[in-house]
Amino acid sequence: MKRKLTAGVLPPSCLGRQVYCNVNLVLLIAMLLLFSSARAQVAHTKAGVRLDSVIEISKPPAAVPILYGEQAKSRLVQSVATVYTNQLTTTPSPQFLQALPGRIPGLNIFFSSGGPGLDGNGMGFNIRGARAQIILIDGVERGYQSIDPEQIESISVLKDALSTVMFGQRSSYGIISIRTKKGDIGKPRISFTAQSGFETPTALPKPLSAWQYATLYNEAKQNDAGTTPVIPQYTPAQIDAYQNHTDPYTYPDVNWYNQVLRNRAGEHRYNLNIQGSGKGFRYFVDLDNMKEKGIIQTSDANKYNTNAQLDRYALRTNVGVDVTPVTFAQLNIFGRFQRYNQPGGGVGGIFSSLLNTPALAYPVFNPDGSLGGSDKYQGNTNIWGQAVARGYQFQDVRDIAVDVEVTQKLDVLTKGLFLKAKASNNNTVYYTTTRAKNFEVYQYLNNGYTKYGSTTEQTTSGNPNDRYRIVYLEGSLGYDRTFKKHAISALTVVNQQSRLTFSTTNLPEIYTAYSGKLNYCFNEKYIGEGAVSYGGYNWLEPSKRWATYWAGGIGWNLHKEAFISRNLPFISNLKLRANYGLTGQANAGYFTYIQTYFNANGYWFGSGSSLDRAAGENAIANTGLVPEKAKKFDAGIDLGLWNNKLTITADYFFNKFYDLVAAPTFTTAIFGANYPNKNYQRFNYWGTDISVTWQQSIKKFTWFASGNFSLVQSKVVYNAELPKNYDYQVTTGKPVGLQYGYTAIGLFKSYDEINDAANAVLPSSPRSSLRPGDIRYLDRNGDGQITIDDQAPIGNAKPTVYYGLHTGFSFKGFDLSLLVQGTFNRQSYLNGDFMNGFGNGGQNNAYEYNLGRFTTATAETAQQPRLWLGSNTNNTQTSSFWLKNNDFVRLKNVELGYTFPEKLSRKIGLPSVRLFANGLNLLTWAEIYDVRKDLDPEAWGGAYPVMKIVNFGINIKF
Repeated sequence: MKRKLTAGVLPPSCLGRQVYCNVNLVLLIAMLLLFSSARAQVAHTKAGVRLDSVIEISKPPAAVPILYGEQAKSRLVQSVATVYTNQLTTTPSPQFLQALPGRIPGLNIFFSSGGPGLDGNGMGFNIRGARAQIILIDGVERGYQSIDPEQIESISVLKDALSTVMFGQRSSYGIISIRTKKGDIGKPRISFTAQSGFETPTALPKPLSAWQYATLYNEAKQNDAGTTPVIPQYTPAQIDAYQNHTDPYTYPDVNWYNQVLRNRAGEHRYNLNIQGSGKGFRYFVDLDNMKEKGIIQTSDANKYNTNAQLDRYALRTNVGVDVTPVTFAQLNIFGRFQRYNQPGGGVGGIFSSLLNTPALAYPVFNPDGSLGGSDKYQGNTNIWGQAVARGYQFQDVRDIAVDVEVTQKLDVLTKGLFLKAKASNNNTVYYTTTRAKNFEVYQYLNNGYTKYGSTTEQTTSGNPNDRYRIVYLEGSLGYDRTFKKHAISALTVVNQQSRLTFSTTNLPEIYTAYSGKLNYCFNEKYIGEGAVSYGGYNWLEPSKRWATYWAGGIGWNLHKEAFISRNLPFISNLKLRANYGLTGQANAGYFTYIQTYFNANGYWFGSGSSLDRAAGENAIANTGLVPEKAKKFDAGIDLGLWNNKLTITADYFFNKFYDLVAAPTFTTAIFGANYPNKNYQRFNYWGTDISVTWQQSIKKFTWFASGNFSLVQSKVVYNAELPKNYDYQVTTGKPVGLQYGYTAIGLFKSYDEINDAANAVLPSSPRSSLRPGDIRYLDRNGDGQITIDDQAPIGNAKPTVYYGLHTGFSFKGFDLSLLVQGTFNRQSYLNGDFMNGFGNGGQNNAYEYNLGRFTTATAETAQQPRLWLGSNTNNTQTSSFWLKNNDFVRLKNVELGYTFPEKLSRKIGLPSVRLFANGLNLLTWAEIYDVRKDLDPEAWGGAYPVMKIVNFGINIKF
């Protein structure tokens, strides 16, 4: 039956495609109009064209972006690190955090997966060891990280108390603050960039071939039986058939990673922006389209896309208007449409199946062309079918943000006085559409077929996900004036942010702050600054939701002193600075101070009881919960030599976090309900941030080298621990997050060692269950058995170190930049069946790693346990055996470019043409490769792999 369509109206199934096409059309028209404008402007811009430098070697910027404005660098006593546009655009990634590892001291960014995805998926970051939470874009917290780097002017990391304290109840853990580009004075300047590239996994698991798997499976089965002979699961004839592929349907040998994944995936990006000014206004307009494809295979039989794929369209227009000579208005509008497509069963399910399915499980296709299957692997069905025969799903994300800011100069009252008002409205909507179907698989055996599963027709369903709105209001009164030897700047700010999530029935989450600061500098030498905030958070109990935070700092520009300038003229900048303050962080659940009850007959305790609160909340209210706090100290030095050819910035910090919220440890099951979280943990973090830069121009050769180094240490000061039998079990005094478990002291090499009473064993793994090649544990307390009292710290407890080296040059149109990123003293805990082989009742996969297992022939040299089927209580304990050193160094980013001589480019009417090639995650050296060479040091197992990207492009400026 044909569906009747009303004129001008599309059915719901077509709406997404229509929006998709409309956005394409709008972008195309806009680009054509701007190009037409550009051609008209070429004649007017031949003289005095301003071209952005690819390798920017210059004096340090006169002003540094800070919270609520900017501060002259000479008067800055805060710890703030900043990167700018030219460093961000060299990274071919849709998420700006990808461009930051190794660039900013004190900022640690890590990845647990890669590939196409939405904002922040598989990424995390901390600032000076503590968990960072806040990302601001133009002073407002936004929920997206996938934006065009061409829109970004700078990214600053605010690291100490003085730089964040004015943010009230969200000031403890550091802030990433992003400024977008604004228009500036001048004729229209148009930039168009087109780039295209491909990406490949940095590493993929390497499963064993079918015959290797069968051979090791037999070995594992015999290992479990001990000295009693068992009938092998696979006969020599079967193993030979797997190896020689004599009957690929009955004895398949399928490398599922090769079958289901592409070798590479494409990505494309187009950007067009224009900035300049007219009479009384300045503007910056940016249009961007990016498409990142995934590495999952598709089928030509489908009329729809089943690959993982991200399509992003972004538009930004920032316009500043001089309403009057003393009134300035800034209007910023941002719109983004993203679609993330994936197979109907989900990307996660496919990578989980790839990880767990051995090569001999079933063939991809049977002789009659049907999908292969097996009675043992019904849960995984057929991985090829998961990729191409389960339909598809996509999630649409739509963002619109509007910021309005008005600045009124009040020089009529006193010079340097101004008033600002700002309002921002941000709306984000997520919607998932699923067009799912299912398929049947057949096991081919003895020339016959057995069916598993069933075919279902494709269905369409839609599900609204998160929808939220952030409304931000701000008013400020400022004063900035220099007279004679005195320079004063003062600012008072009142702001409120309301975040409302429409997919729940929750009331808005509201942060409010009244804050102010004063900066004074005398004779450009001596600096003092103080700041205070009075912050509130509505989800806390009314008497506890407000708190006062403060910070103060001093600075001394020694290079301004006569005894320095006369005797040490090569010192162009030398400043000592220090600050100290109290900051806060609201960390409370949804109105957890209010006790609630279900309306039900009867009254009982326990899970599901009438004492239970909303999902995820505690049963018992806590009216005493207060904001978390931190006392933070920072001391730094800024040094510039030889007219700032060499610059050094070094900071030492010591941060004391207290009143941290955590679940209580002193509890009893007799109570019958969950206990509420409490303020009791105290953690200290301390360390250093150092950055060193050399920059120099020798005739036409310009080069630079910049390195940064961060060291972070931590200690649990108080953790409300239950009494322990031994001091080594106490977490207090140890590093935060230190791993605890058994200490492995090798492998049992023989039954004699197993039966030796001097070798302690787990009560849950009696000697009769142990086999040569099982893990031995340290009897730390010497009681003759391995119990929980033998668990102790198993991590290295060394300070965390992360670093970066950025270098580059430009010469006669050529430019090159390289970024290396790395870490020291990093450890990762490798667990799960994929590390052991033959888990999940003996049905999981096995890998090249398992070839190094313990055998009688390798008893003296083996570094891995014996093989086993299913579960193994002894070998899968949390222990030092599975904690591996995981330091790594990445060639994170490289860009090579060539800018054509201006005489040549102008012959075709273009002031500037630049060709470039860049890459991300190009090379990796990792300590984990000593254990498994098929692991990326940051993401492994069933995660979408971290991707290596190679990209080519052209940039044209008008």
